[in-house]
Amino acid sequence: MKLNASNELKSRLTHAAANGSVIAADILTEMKRNTDVSEIIRGGYNFFSTKRKRTGGASYQKIRIVFTTCNKNLNNKNFPDRNNPQAPWFPENRTDIDPSTFVGLFRNLPEYPETELSYFSSAICVDSKVTVQLHGGMQDFFEAYSEENYTPIADTTESNLHNSCMRYENRARNAADFYTNFAGAEILVARDGSNNVLARAVVWKNVQVLSGGNTFNGFSLIDRIYFSHAFVLEMMRRQATALGITFRKQYNDYSHTKDVVALNNRPDEGVEAGKSYVLNLAVEVPACKWHKKGAPYMDTFYCVCMENGKMELRNSESGNTIATCRDTDGGATPVRKICPGCGYLHQSDMNDFCPSCMEKFYSNTIFGRALRSGTVEYQGKTYPSLLFKKKRPIPSMRLYLQVNRLYEV
Repeated sequence: MKLNASNELKSRLTHAAANGSVIAADILTEMKRNTDVSEIIRGGYNFFSTKRKRTGGASYQKIRIVFTTCNKNLNNKNFPDRNNPQAPWFPENRTDIDPSTFVGLFRNLPEYPETELSYFSSAICVDSKVTVQLHGGMQDFFEAYSEENYTPIADTTESNLHNSCMRYENRARNAADFYTNFAGAEILVARDGSNNVLARAVVWKNVQVLSGGNTFNGFSLIDRIYFSHAFVLEMMRRQATALGITFRKQYNDYSHTKDVVALNNRPDEGVEAGKSYVLNLAVEVPACKWHKKGAPYMDTFYCVCMENGKMELRNSESGNTIATCRDTDGGATPVRKICPGCGYLHQSDMNDFCPSCMEKFYSNTIFGRALRSGTVEYQGKTYPSLLFKKKRPIPSMRLYLQVNRLYEV
């Protein structure tokens, strides 16, 4: 008797192999052998299929795949419907086995490490070819962040994709604008055959590595990966390596902002693939095209800083930190103020102007403080006219307005 397998099982194995599962590829090779099932499978097992076990969720369902098989003696005179060819597929004649047990039934397969078994168990949950691509447009970011595009299923892991605080439409749109126009980043996205998003991760370009007094430019880093299935996390990392991205986060979380692992060699800078590093990082941002409001929750480059008159995102706070992006409501948290008169960073809780500009812009009168200049209307609000030239904000005022939009939700 030849080995019998359902079409769904064959389809899941085929897609799992295409998605990088070594075990699935090896099993398919065994199943294609033109020999008796007893030479392939231990015991009396045959007629293999798969079953989906679901756990309901608010916005998605967790799916665990188990294998079903018949190990009864079909030729025994006491076997019900002994001559019925469909009898081995009847539920009462079948036994559920977990993926690792299924793999262990194959006589000629080697012992696999736990990582490969875990990858296989996750990969068979997606009956589709998964593609991982890098994108750079604002619409690409929006589609990758918006929960309406997420896969409706996940494996047994806790999906941080479906639980992302940035998944709602308004926050997703503002986040897309922030990453594209404010930060100049790209995004790596994994999708299934139905174009559902399975994973996403921001990719930072032209990262500066600040090490003591030395600065190395031109690195790239893939940020925290939000994923629905554990195997897709590894697919994303493999694709990042293939794209030549220099670093990934060592821990796929928000708390270890400085810990990274090299994906590729950079011998001129002493970067060795596979090696772990603890680095202070910065990304200079264009900022000038940004036109919406708010700021996404940032896992790594969460500090907005000013350095030599240029705005940066950093993975740690410094004396030039303006704001932090760790608010799940979609806005930044102020740390220091930028004076609209001169651009100086200060921590005054009372005034937006620094002490020096307060003296420059205001006079003490018998009735209290009064502006030395007139006022001007700009975008529906009234400002001191000294902050404008030819009805346009002076550079420090423009920077002040730009930064304040980070705090709007």
